[in-house]
Amino acid sequence: MLLRIWRGFTAWRRGRPFWAGLFVAAGAFIILFPPFVGVKLGDMVISIKTIGGTSALLIGALLAICAVSLWVQPKFRLAAGLVTVLLSLVALVVTNLGGFLAGTVLSLLGGALAVAWTDEPKVLKEAKGSRRAREENAEPTEKVQPT
Repeated sequence: MLLRIWRGFTAWRRGRPFWAGLFVAAGAFIILFPPFVGVKLGDMVISIKTIGGTSALLIGALLAICAVSLWVQPKFRLAAGLVTVLLSLVALVVTNLGGFLAGTVLSLLGGALAVAWTDEPKVLKEAKGSRRAREENAEPTEKVQPT
């Protein structure tokens, strides 16, 4: 049963830009995480409470929506990829260096993967010498010279 579930997941994953969505979701999480979580070290609490928190909430939520749309509706991959790239560049400026650069880099990578993804099957290239070998083995054609 577990094997059947794994095969179903693999078939689902191959029909959409799965890795692009995963990178965008990870970037969204990293952008959302720092402004809203305080880290406790002993008696000291480290918290980043700035105006970047509001921007991080908005940009992180939009990036999460883009990640979900890449998984659910792969036909919108170009639009979602372009929006992801733009949002991650904006996040670099307005949200604590875009999740300390990690969120921006992951989102940019996911956006680029989304734009580049296609669902057309791969075409295998012929070996370099195979065309030449076919031409050498083919019978010569007669050339008709004009009179």
